[in-house]
Amino acid sequence: MNIRSLRERLVRRQDHSPPEQKSSPSQLLPLYSAVFLMRFAFSFTVISLQYVVSSAINLGVISAAYPIMEMIMGFFLGVLADRLGRKWLIVFGLLFSSSISISFTFSSNTPYLIIIHGLQGICACAIIVGSLALVTDLSKRTSRGRAMGAYDFSTIIGYGAGFFFALVLIDGNPANAYLPFYVGGILALAGGIISAVILKDAKLVLQKTESLRENIRRVSKSPAAQSLLPAWFVLMMLVGAFLTFTKRILQSPHLKLLPLPSSVTSSHSAPLSTASIILGAVLIVVGGVALGYSQTTFGSLSDRFGRSRVSTIGQFSLIGMLLTLIALIGFGLSRFVAIPLLVVFGAGLLAFTPAALAELADVAPEGGRGSTMGLYSIAIGAGTAFGPLAGGALISRFGFPNGLLVLFAIGVVIVVVFLIPRVVGGQSMRENTSITSAMRND
Repeated sequence: MNIRSLRERLVRRQDHSPPEQKSSPSQLLPLYSAVFLMRFAFSFTVISLQYVVSSAINLGVISAAYPIMEMIMGFFLGVLADRLGRKWLIVFGLLFSSSISISFTFSSNTPYLIIIHGLQGICACAIIVGSLALVTDLSKRTSRGRAMGAYDFSTIIGYGAGFFFALVLIDGNPANAYLPFYVGGILALAGGIISAVILKDAKLVLQKTESLRENIRRVSKSPAAQSLLPAWFVLMMLVGAFLTFTKRILQSPHLKLLPLPSSVTSSHSAPLSTASIILGAVLIVVGGVALGYSQTTFGSLSDRFGRSRVSTIGQFSLIGMLLTLIALIGFGLSRFVAIPLLVVFGAGLLAFTPAALAELADVAPEGGRGSTMGLYSIAIGAGTAFGPLAGGALISRFGFPNGLLVLFAIGVVIVVVFLIPRVVGGQSMRENTSITSAMRND
């Protein structure tokens, strides 16, 4: 009896308490760099495509190919990450992404661009799934929120930097639209080589790898996943729509909140002035420093006060931001009212991803972290695909910006419907208490 009891205790310890890895900058920096380069290249691509493809519907279909393939391949690549390791999934994702980026320059044929952008989405999925699983492996549970905050920072700054530098390289001239593809290819190649040399897999001792079916069943039953994944879907729906229809949004008087250079807001091609470039670079640097501080701070707050409290604030902020945009477009809300509201809700929204990623990592089984992050990749891929596709269809049907108004209203409904059960049922507080207690025990 005593021998059996001892054996059971040892098995439980192997299943649930593997040697905890200590993360260090040398381990995590290559991960964050890989994510930055992947999002940088994606932002480069969708900005450049707006100068190559004129039809809103075609542009929406091409832009959606990337996240659709990211969504389809999420679980498959997650299982590969669990069984073969994280490092080489990330390295090959970057190396293949390099050649694919340059392939955009070969033709402007719509079916060809759909295929190439879809392949780019598979590479992005490999990098996301592998890097998130490895961050989970390397971070302690008591500091995982901070690590995920740094991960989210690398994602956001990649989007922002890619957006800005693509505009600088193109400089209002459609003939320059192919330049970002070459730059993106070179950066991805450099990132792949550096990751191959520096990146190391975590050495985890796992008794077994979770089966795909068991992992889906286990994670999908979590109230956290049921609430967080739809919110990610809506958030990435907005990101996808904004990046795909940037020119229309910046040129729309309904959404003109701040004075922008005429080279950006004009429908005619015009080069960016030196002052505009310098201002943009300063904003990128200042914004990057502020984001780096805010994301790691929000992540640390989730470590201290519990994931669900912080992530719920982000979900309510997402609802507030969508309602503000609806009021701005549909009801003529003054920009002097809209700007402060968007700043407040935007700050609250920044709290969502670090806490939510850490919360999802907490509920992920140790032998199925890769496939759990594949579930996350499916959610963001579906949202990023839905934004351009639905946005293009709605804009074609209702015109601009009324099509965006309908898209924002759909987003509000989705977030509210999946948030209500968690808040009303008290699931958020119960999970918060159990996770906080577990972290104290660690």
